[in-house]
Amino acid sequence: MKKILIAAFVLIPGLILAQQMPVSENYFMDKYSLSSSYAGHSNPGNFFTSFRTDWTGIEGGPKTIRASYSDLLMTNAAYGGKIIYDKAGIFNQLYIMGTYSYSLKVTGDHRVLLALSAGLYHNRMNFSEYYNDPNYDLDPVLTQGDVSSNLKLMTDFSALYLFKGIEAGIMFANISFGDAKYDEVDVTYRPLANFQAHTTYLHRFNDRWSVNPIAYIRGGRYIKSQVGLATRVTYQDRIWGSVSFRDPGIWGAGFGAEITKAIQISYSFNFASSITLDVFNTHEMGLGLNVGKLISKGE
Repeated sequence: MKKILIAAFVLIPGLILAQQMPVSENYFMDKYSLSSSYAGHSNPGNFFTSFRTDWTGIEGGPKTIRASYSDLLMTNAAYGGKIIYDKAGIFNQLYIMGTYSYSLKVTGDHRVLLALSAGLYHNRMNFSEYYNDPNYDLDPVLTQGDVSSNLKLMTDFSALYLFKGIEAGIMFANISFGDAKYDEVDVTYRPLANFQAHTTYLHRFNDRWSVNPIAYIRGGRYIKSQVGLATRVTYQDRIWGSVSFRDPGIWGAGFGAEITKAIQISYSFNFASSITLDVFNTHEMGLGLNVGKLISKGE
């Protein structure tokens, strides 16, 4: 029985195979979360972490924790690393990725950033959470620990064009080679590749005020493409507020601040316009630390 359930969960598109990389809207503060090409070239020497809850008001709604660090390796070359843990109901996903990014000067102010990431992917299903009815006569075979997948090699590739305040990029994520499987049942799976394209522009009105609009589209096989728009207004490069929209009818707002020269914080909130405000909301809190400045401050 347990093997049948595992096979069903693995083979139904949209439960595991069709999942996108976990979403983050902390991209204004942590550009590495938007595209791996930014690793080390945007905010070098910074550590970022965020906690996101989706579908607030719905039991078992997705929760995501991220942590990343990136820095310059040498002139034009940079590196980064990130860990993403995502939990949605009985499903748990873990990504551990390392990134190498290179800045290539084309001509004048035109540059291209190229990045390649590689790492490990792992998922598991907790059947004890699935059978959570206190009146249900639990079968010990079904609730005996988590059902874990084998570790899977995962890669992503991205390219980013920069010209003055204009940036445009594309990223292919969840790229894997060959199939992986669960130890408990003879079922193979392959996390499906996702894509994301984005463009953004930074315009400075003066030395105090600036605006930074962004547009993106993301999707993949068995995944409906999603379009998003957002704009951030910044004061003195230290305080900012943002508004956003993404399919299907999801609106959002956020704010952030550099509270010291080494610490940044951010918060964003989303809600679905077609649903009551107390369900399907999203909250995301972010923290950024400039490691070098913190170390020099402590000496």
